Amino acid sequence: MSALPRDIAETIAKNAQAVDKGELGADYIIDLLAQQDLLGLGAPRGGQLLEPIRLIREIATLDLSAAFSLWAHSMVIEYLNLAGGEYAQEVLPGLFRGERPGVTGMASVFKEAAGCGEVELEAEPAQGGFVVSGTLRWASNLKPESLVITGAKLEGKPVVFAVDANAEGVSLGTPFGLLGLNATASTSLQFDQVFVPERQILSRDLSSFAKSIRPTFVLLQTSECLGVAQSAAEQASKRLEGVNAVFAAEVEQVQADIAQLIRVQEELATKDAPQPVELLELRLAAAQAAVNATQLEVRVAGGAGYAQHSPASRRFREAAFLPVQSPSEAQLKWELDQAKKAA
Repeated sequence: MSALPRDIAETIAKNAQAVDKGELGADYIIDLLAQQDLLGLGAPRGGQLLEPIRLIREIATLDLSAAFSLWAHSMVIEYLNLAGGEYAQEVLPGLFRGERPGVTGMASVFKEAAGCGEVELEAEPAQGGFVVSGTLRWASNLKPESLVITGAKLEGKPVVFAVDANAEGVSLGTPFGLLGLNATASTSLQFDQVFVPERQILSRDLSSFAKSIRPTFVLLQTSECLGVAQSAAEQASKRLEGVNAVFAAEVEQVQADIAQLIRVQEELATKDAPQPVELLELRLAAAQAAVNATQLEVRVAGGAGYAQHSPASRRFREAAFLPVQSPSEAQLKWELDQAKKAA
């Protein structure tokens, strides 16, 4: 059963080309869902993941950029839900109403938690909080009104915190020119002695925080992969007449692989504590399925698939991002190797 009302799905599909061309920001999805009181479905509540993974997966079948923007916003809501406290309760209602985009700037933080990198930002104690300096090299949904969740090294230990993108000392870089997903407001973020009040610290225990958030993070991210894979495979299946009949067996296999990965994703979403190996294997396989499906769609579509802004080309370019999206394929494989050794 669809998680999206038909009119919302039609709007997302209609807007996909404008988003791909950079004529419409991908974060329009946040306001669109909020207007229909659907934004809460995009964020896990009390460990209930089936609704949000299905919602993001369905949106990704229509437009991966919109799904990616929603995923980032949903993760910010989840970070705040996990942290709890007075500050979280103050800012969460506005996020659920779509009043501002949420930014997850956690790539280097999670690398440190995994043991394969270091937090990019540095912090020093100050009266009532701390001051942060450094460069966050990549984040998305970045606008002056955005709420950013990231981390910094404070007295040698990482802390996770929230900060307004328009706080004094924060400056947004020039938007990146990307192969796809150019409408996701992706750029760097510079911190120059930015004061962060103590109350905006979400966690001082990175290991525990990362362990608690990782299943949600991975399963929602997997929806991006499987949604675009589903769409590409379905479109390829509609073009198997004539000489394209030679692709029938390959399309059938790709569709079967995607269906199996969706079953695994939904099984893990209902487990109390999915194991790291299960999550990592799923995320890797889902990204590969997206790459396989979109490459196949372009081959089946022929010249139409090579047109710059055709739906097949858009999905192909968007899927090329998934192996480099943090955690990258290299990081996931490294973590999987470590997890298997520890098992």
